[in-house]
Amino acid sequence: MTEKIKETVLKFYTSIKDIPGHRYKSWEHCHKYFLTIRNKKVGDKELDLAQLHLAFYLASWGMYRGSSFILQKDYMIFRDIVNIVLNKSYCMLWEIENNIGKREDLSRLFFTIYNEIENKLRKLKGDIKNHPDLFDKEKKYIKSEHISYTLITKILLGTVGCIPAYDRLFKKGLYNQPFIKKGFNPKRSFAQLLDFYIDDKNKREIDDLRINLNNYTIMKIIDMYFWQIGWESEKSEYHKR
Repeated sequence: MTEKIKETVLKFYTSIKDIPGHRYKSWEHCHKYFLTIRNKKVGDKELDLAQLHLAFYLASWGMYRGSSFILQKDYMIFRDIVNIVLNKSYCMLWEIENNIGKREDLSRLFFTIYNEIENKLRKLKGDIKNHPDLFDKEKKYIKSEHISYTLITKILLGTVGCIPAYDRLFKKGLYNQPFIKKGFNPKRSFAQLLDFYIDDKNKREIDDLRINLNNYTIMKIIDMYFWQIGWESEKSEYHKR
């Protein structure tokens, strides 16, 4: 399967690149903007625009469904999240390819940023759930303190670009691979994807794609690769019915 990385990724990329305003391009707009501000002193104007980019990207990638707690707030719910991902202590995660020799440090940083975002979202969810003005019909969707790893990974993909979005089709494509243990675990899953990348043949193909697809990170390329496999698998299953 891995010998088709370039072919598979380009299937996904070419399917959207010539369609004006395709919703998946929201990732490009969001990540590109975060790249422009990551090394700057961010003022209120930049912070406001960063929140807008993140919110719209998440919406166009399916995270503002009726059952989502973030639907109950406007885009400014992401102010603290933006400050987390722009924290200079996580700078290595923005350039995984240049720090691949420091795998333990990368894994530690990823685990830390993941937990920091998860804790912030859990607090936000609790504040929303306990608000006295929230309608009963909305409260029924906000039952537990659990935060979806799909939401967290999509936030990290759209901003830092350091992990694929663990949505249904990505997982479908990923979990048929012999090197993957079932289920998502922040530290283990991140390390497994690093192992996939540093395999010599995979690395050559992914690095070539990264050069040709400007601003696409290695984890975004891995995201497209396994998502496309998952989509083709699902399409094949549908036609067999």
